[in-house]
Amino acid sequence: MKKIMFVLLLAAAAVFAASPLFAEGMMFGVKGGLNMANVIGDDAEDTSMKIGAVGGIFMCYNFTEIFAIQPELLFSMKGAKSDNEEGIEEAWTLNYFEIPLLFKVTLPTDGKVKPLLYAGPALGILMSAKVEDEDIKEHLKSMDIGVVAGAGIDYRMESGTLSFEARYEVGMSSIYDLDDETLELWELEDQPDVLNSVISIMVGYGFAF
Repeated sequence: MKKIMFVLLLAAAAVFAASPLFAEGMMFGVKGGLNMANVIGDDAEDTSMKIGAVGGIFMCYNFTEIFAIQPELLFSMKGAKSDNEEGIEEAWTLNYFEIPLLFKVTLPTDGKVKPLLYAGPALGILMSAKVEDEDIKEHLKSMDIGVVAGAGIDYRMESGTLSFEARYEVGMSSIYDLDDETLELWELEDQPDVLNSVISIMVGYGFAF
C-alpha cells in the first residue's frame, strides 16, 4: 500500500512539475457534484446508498488533441446506510481528501461538443469517519486506494470549457484496520471485507492557459 501511495504521489508531482512543457495544452478548473456512495464486499450486507457531496480542483495537460492526463484534488463524502441491531437505519459518513490521477481520451469530433473517456487510480486520505455521532476513524485505514473509470462531455467555449461527467470508483482493499483486541471483541478472525463503492455525477468549468 505504501509503495502504491508513493508511486501515485510521485506521478502527480511529476505532472505538476512538468507543467511548463505543456503550457499550450494546460487547463485549470473547478468541479463539483453528488456522490451516490455504498460499500461492497463479502461482509457488506444489507447496506443502501448514501448521498453525499464531492468537489474540488483539477489540472489537465493535453499531450495531443486526443490524449491527456488530469490530476485532481477533491473532497469526497463516501459511506453507506445500514440497519443496526434494533433495526434503525444509520448513516455511515466517511469523508476523504482524494487525489485521482486520470488518463483521458477525447473522441475526435467536429464542433464544440467533445465526448471523452477516462480511467486511473485514486488515493483517498481519510479525514473523518462516523456512524451517526459515533467516531469510528480508529477502526478504519487512514488511506484507501481506488480505481476510477468514467465518461463525460466537454463543451468548448471561447472563455473556457464546461464539462459534464459520470464516474464510478471502487476501492481495491477493505476500509477496515482493526487491532487484535477489537477483532477478538467482535469475534472475527480477519479484517471485514468491506470496500468503498461510489458513483459520482459532476459539473466542472476549466480555463485554458
